[in-house]
Amino acid sequence: VNLGSAVTIYTNRQSTATTHTLLYSFGSTSGTIASNVGASVSWTPPLSLASQIPSATSGICTITCQSYNGGTLTGTRTCTVTLNVPSTVVPSISSVTVEDTNSTVVSRIAAFVKGLSTLSVAITAAGVYGSTISSYRTSLDGVNYTAASFTATKKLSVAGDMTMTVTVTDSRGRTATYTTTFNVLDYSPPSITAFSAERC
Repeated sequence: VNLGSAVTIYTNRQSTATTHTLLYSFGSTSGTIASNVGASVSWTPPLSLASQIPSATSGICTITCQSYNGGTLTGTRTCTVTLNVPSTVVPSISSVTVEDTNSTVVSRIAAFVKGLSTLSVAITAAGVYGSTISSYRTSLDGVNYTAASFTATKKLSVAGDMTMTVTVTDSRGRTATYTTTFNVLDYSPPSITAFSAERC
């Protein structure tokens, strides 16, 4: 059963005079599903239970059925159900900051420039329902980086539109991706293309 989705629990009672209290236990938490249940009840395990399995995508939940007849406990049975973290539960990337470390380019041109700009990147990401970020991967100008904050190991080498892709993975193995495209101005340093000398 996916967390956040309904499941029907059947008591298979032998008498209409019997009522039931249904309890659940999952990880280190427990609670009451319903009381005075007759033949069945619908239960939607809350998404918040995912915090009990921060490093897994599923876990075993124990359901206990206590049977009562005339207010007296007449029996108890248990069963288990696998609770799954829905595929929609993924980490989040709240911000990716890209700055040029070349102060001269920043102050005089205010744009990224091929062969001059060296980028620094800062990523802000977080897990969800108890998970934590386990890895970062950023693809920039043909190089992969694995830190949340880093300075590129080389100056920008290509002019035109450049794409940077950031992927984070959480402790459940779920991923989130952020892609941005920015423009890089073309530039070549001055060069001497011809030289001549004459005896004077």
